[in-house]
Amino acid sequence: MTRTTPLVALVAAGGIATVGSTMTLIAIPWFVLQTTGSGVSTGLVAAAETLGLVLSVVLAGTLVDRYGARRASLVADLFTCGAVALIPLAHNTVGVSLPLLVVLALGIGAGRAPSRSAKQVLLPAVLAVTGTRISRGTSAEEASQRAGDLFGAMLGGLLIALFSPATVLLADGAALLLAAVLVGMFVRVRPVSGGPSAAGYLQELREALGYLRRDRLLVVLGASNASNNALTTGLLSVLLPAFGVLVWHNSTLVGVLIGAASGGSVLGTALYALRGTGRHRWRTFAVCGLLSGPPVYLVVALGPPPVLLVGLVSLSMVANGALNPVIAAVKYDRVPEPLRGRVFSALHAVGSAAMPLGSVTAGVLLDGIGPHGAAYALCGLCVIAAGCPFVFKVWRQMDAASRQLGSAAAS
Repeated sequence: MTRTTPLVALVAAGGIATVGSTMTLIAIPWFVLQTTGSGVSTGLVAAAETLGLVLSVVLAGTLVDRYGARRASLVADLFTCGAVALIPLAHNTVGVSLPLLVVLALGIGAGRAPSRSAKQVLLPAVLAVTGTRISRGTSAEEASQRAGDLFGAMLGGLLIALFSPATVLLADGAALLLAAVLVGMFVRVRPVSGGPSAAGYLQELREALGYLRRDRLLVVLGASNASNNALTTGLLSVLLPAFGVLVWHNSTLVGVLIGAASGGSVLGTALYALRGTGRHRWRTFAVCGLLSGPPVYLVVALGPPPVLLVGLVSLSMVANGALNPVIAAVKYDRVPEPLRGRVFSALHAVGSAAMPLGSVTAGVLLDGIGPHGAAYALCGLCVIAAGCPFVFKVWRQMDAASRQLGSAAAS
């Protein structure tokens, strides 16, 4: 085992688990619709999975801190693997009823948040063991997640077309099992969090939320993440499909555009991992946010030829790749290790809760002022959000810890 093996294994496990989870998001509704023919049943199962995700986002952080990040990662991936595999196994043996599908979907959703949160909490200990600078480690983790989302969606659709949704669900379970094996065998670092606690569950949760409220930078980072998630959801779920139907009359262009944007973001994350030093976090975050946000909405509104449209959007999204690694590095610097599971989960919950608001806002704008007007309006909102780091001094605190790491970052 080489020095970098724990980092490679952790990053690979995160990406593979994401591939499995993304394929599951596609395969389960397809499986339910194919086997029941009922749109209501499909909606109920999808809603159960979403509910499980929301509940786990709120509750999982305390469990990660209490029982340890490595153990939580293993349990979450194995639990989700079992829930996913039970669907096709039950279907091929005793049969699967709608109540059982709902329960299993709830469990699948509940396993996703602890899996990712635990791996994020494990990362600093792995970086310390391997001697990897934090900018490179957070970039590698983010790139694996983005690549997992991208390839999971593509692979899930391809496997469903070639085989069946039930077969894809078994492949999903295998991916999650492989992720657990990688962490279990190769990510052997000192215990991260975990251990007995005299405080009760609710007291531990209140402690983390109190810490989060007292750190103004973490509060504005959470607000920024929420606004970005809302705007992105409005773009992907409402605005681009509307342009595909009403303006471009081309559904294929919508898929190509989303894929190109994801590819540009993955490339940007990889470039930041290779070239980023971890210094000047505030400047990197502010400039990349301005370059990767408003231009996308503006280009969509202006409507250049398809080749130019795809090229400009993917180029703009290259700048987006540095944002999450910078945010992750700031969180690791500012949040004490015993609180990371809870604080990270709280920030994730805030970001997730804002996503439906983005869809509703984009829909209202679309009905009120049409697709082009909605694109310009969302562009304006994005300019406001991207301009905040330039205006408010609290954002300059992003560089406070990175200055202390200057000599390590240069090594």
